Formats: sequence, structure tokens, C-alpha cells
Amino acid sequence: MGWNDFGKLVFVSFFAIILSIYQILSQEKTVPGAKEPSLPPAYLLKPVFRIQNYYNYVLYDTTEVIRIYQDSSIVKYSRNMIYYFTLVQPDPPVEGFSRVEVSIDSIYYRFQEGQNVYEFSSIENSNPNVFKFEDFQTYSIPMSMEFTIIYSPYGEVAKIEGERLLEKRKFIDTLKATNPDSIWYFNWVDGLSDSRLKQIADVIKITFPLNPVYKDSIWSSPIELQIEGINIIDSLELKCTGFFNNKYSIIGSFKNPHSKWKKTKFYGIKTLSLPYKLVGGKGGFEQILSAGGLVQSLNINFNLEIVVGEKAENILFTEKIKKNLKWEMVKSFKFK
Repeated sequence: MGWNDFGKLVFVSFFAIILSIYQILSQEKTVPGAKEPSLPPAYLLKPVFRIQNYYNYVLYDTTEVIRIYQDSSIVKYSRNMIYYFTLVQPDPPVEGFSRVEVSIDSIYYRFQEGQNVYEFSSIENSNPNVFKFEDFQTYSIPMSMEFTIIYSPYGEVAKIEGERLLEKRKFIDTLKATNPDSIWYFNWVDGLSDSRLKQIADVIKITFPLNPVYKDSIWSSPIELQIEGINIIDSLELKCTGFFNNKYSIIGSFKNPHSKWKKTKFYGIKTLSLPYKLVGGKGGFEQILSAGGLVQSLNINFNLEIVVGEKAENILFTEKIKKNLKWEMVKSFKFK
């Protein structure tokens, strides 16, 4: 081999090395805006309502209760409620805050204890006895109410307001002094409270990360529920399980449900001052969010156990509560 041939060989080898280094560097170089092929896709989850679109939702609220008294006697009852309500956001958000108008159009109510059944579907078709039934009086208050939910940029309820709601609350306060029935007053105050109205009409229920999340990455969100008149507070552990059929699937579980005592109306009990304690609770959360940010469905199931009474030797009864809440968006439309 002559010097010319040797020189050509060295040049070719050197060029091959340079080309290999260039290919390696090209593979490692990050293109701005490109997704990492080794990472799952990231999702920006943001619940929204289209401006001036009306959304008809239905809430199916099913409750089963087993009450065990200190003498081991047992009472079982169930309550099935359906709330039909409409949401509309008339104007764009202001500084990230959205105003969503709510109208609870009607309800369906059915209560059963043994052979006793109380049912309501409309004023025209219902048995008059249901209006005298104490449990119906407690849970029917929000029917036909109109109010506004103000959402923060994070999706949480920042405030509940409305002229009609404020007028109704003021009217109830004027009757407090003239009506000695404290349970009657409690029913109206609690039925028009932020906690009860939010329980029914807030279909978002959780806060969402401001930044995109990866599939199966976990975040935490506070949540508040009202179950059998008890305000439950917890922190959900949530994750987005993926994007299918143009929808996001979000699931979660309750971590440590607890409550702060407030006056509560227990079925069949004529006092509002009974102490109670949450001794066990667990549940699951599943939400379907459209690609456009609309909550299409939400399902919450919850098992709760409470003891009612002062101390161990004075426990009146224990209640085991099974709760299922299911929201569904059934129709959307826009007036031209």
C-alpha cells in the first residue's frame, strides 16, 4: 500500500468518526417544543363552560343507612333523590374568575323505611302526606332555587351568591323570631347554605394543576361534601388515566375524611344538638372531562360510619351510611 492509498484510508476513517459523533449529538439534541418520545403525553386539564351555552345536568343521589342503637335494635332506611338543574356562564371570566348561573329546575324524592314509602315527583302528582314528612322537609329546600357559583382560576368554588338567594335567606331570618320551631328554621338555613347548594350544583368538585400533567401522574385536591347533613372535608389523591374517545378520565380516592361538628338533623331525631363523630370513611372518585373542558360525568361513592352521643357509655346509636352521587350532563344548547 502506498502513501496515497494510506492517506485515503486515514481520511475515510476520520470522516466516519466525525459522522458518528454528529449522529450521536443529533439524537441527544432537544428540539424546542418537541415531546420526549420516551415520556407519556402530557394533558392540560382545565374545566370550562362555553359562554352562553346552557347545560342540563342530572344528579342521582342515592343513600342507604343502617342505624344500630345501643340496645342492638336496628333501623334501615333509604333515600333516592334526583336533581335536575341547568348551568350557564353568560360572560367571559374576569381575572380568571368565572360566574356560572344555576337553576335547580326540579327534584324527584323517594324515601323508604320498611313498608313506609314517601314519594315526590311534582306538586300536582304527589301525595299531600309527603309535605308533612320531616325528611322531605329537610332535603327539598333547594328545589326551584336560582343562584350563581363563582369559580376561581383553579376550578374551586370561591363564592355562592345571587339576588334571589339573598332575598330568601333574609326572609327566613325575619321569621326566626316568630317561629319557635328551631328544626323548621334549621331546615331552611341549612338547605340554602353554601355547602348544600355547592353539593348539588358544583360538577367540578376538585382543583386542577395549572401545568400539564402526565398520564398516571398524581396530584392532590381538597374536596368538600355534605353527606346526611354532615360536612365532610378531605384531600383526594387524583390521577388522569388517559385520553380516550376525545375525553379525559380522572380517578381518585379519599385519603382521610373528617368533619367539623355543626347542627345536623338526623332522621327521626327531634333535637339538633347531638354530638357526633366520624369514625370511618372511604370512597372513590371518577370524572370524565371532554377535550374542550366540559364535565360530562362525575361519580362519587362513599362509605361512612358515625357514632352519635357524648361518650362511649352514652352513645345513642351508630350509623353506617352508603352514598352514591352521580352527575351526568344530558343536554347542551345555545339560544340564538
